[in-house]
Amino acid sequence: MFDDEAFDDVSLPPVRRRLPPVLSITPAIQFSTIAVIAIKWSSDGKDIRSFPLNSNRFQIGMLAVLALVALRLALGCHFLYEGTWKIDHTDFVHAERWKADKWRIDGHEAFTARPFLALAKGPVSGLFYMMLPDIDGRERLKVVVDPKTGKNSIDGSSQTKLWEQVRQDFANRYRPTGSSDDKLIQDTKKTYEKFQKQFNEYLAENADDIAAYFQSLDRFQSDAEHNELGQDAPFQKQRHWDEMMKLRGEADKWVKDIEGQERAYANSLYSLLNEEDRKIDVPADTWNPLKWDRMKQLNVMVTFSLFAIGLCLMLGFFTPLAALGGAAFMFFVVMTQPAFPTIFPHDPPVVGHALLVNKDFVEAVALLVVAATGAGRWGGLDFFVLRWFVHPICAWWNKGKGEKK
Repeated sequence: MFDDEAFDDVSLPPVRRRLPPVLSITPAIQFSTIAVIAIKWSSDGKDIRSFPLNSNRFQIGMLAVLALVALRLALGCHFLYEGTWKIDHTDFVHAERWKADKWRIDGHEAFTARPFLALAKGPVSGLFYMMLPDIDGRERLKVVVDPKTGKNSIDGSSQTKLWEQVRQDFANRYRPTGSSDDKLIQDTKKTYEKFQKQFNEYLAENADDIAAYFQSLDRFQSDAEHNELGQDAPFQKQRHWDEMMKLRGEADKWVKDIEGQERAYANSLYSLLNEEDRKIDVPADTWNPLKWDRMKQLNVMVTFSLFAIGLCLMLGFFTPLAALGGAAFMFFVVMTQPAFPTIFPHDPPVVGHALLVNKDFVEAVALLVVAATGAGRWGGLDFFVLRWFVHPICAWWNKGKGEKK
């Protein structure tokens, strides 16, 4: 029979010894550095194996370990597929104006978090609305009133300046500065002037409607009934939501028309190229995240965060940190669509009925369980991380502490 002393080499220092500060950031990491597989032998010689979660007497068996690994893999598969799908259905290289039909994959529009954030509800919905650029159209639809005539007009100078910059970048890409052939330069200027004239005419035709929209928006935002916290009547909440969606729909119509004109402008510039020049890809967007617009920053962050969290959970690599990141994301989702009975609009019956706890909240709690148990040590790369890096660092740290004493 085996002797207990044969397994002394797999034991770690007691829990009471200090760990390096970098390894004591979270209880999950600290737990991962001290948890080992303990093999005990009963007095009658039967082999009893257990997997201690901590140094105390509470232990879990093989079935519990398999359940935790299955939970980790299921959560990782969910996050990894979400991230992969978003990467496959998003063009991160080119600006939005260059995304014609050829950038649509399988008939799907490119991924954007805008609809998800725009439909946020609950007490913190205003925080998510602030994340969206120009959600009410005030940046691109600036109303100017002539003091003499009192007529309304829309200032589109910011948009036309952007189009002029697009024209210059396009011309410099296909006909660099100093080129002897300036035909393309002249053609792009004519195209710009044509679309600038059409854009100004469009704004002039809709100036009165846009001015009336902003007046309605100002009344809506300043209405004391909508801003009071004690408005609990269901009909008041429904009226508030319906009016907000109606105003937002009016702004979306004009904003989408402007974006459509911008894409048509970009396509017209591209049509000026000959077959040889068209072999060169359209101008790429900058790779500096600080120069991206807010929407692209959010899309990139969400997409690659989901992919990284899912991949780490599937591989069992830095599982506690990945699970905590996933739990934070799921609580973020819960805050956008809380399952509170007093919040309007209610979830459609087809998704089920929930009171405080919905499926997103359950998934967040499951991720916290994975983070607290260090499930990546079983069937994951965290086993090698602990054995080759964490345990030696702990031993070196404890040895240094002992020498100082």
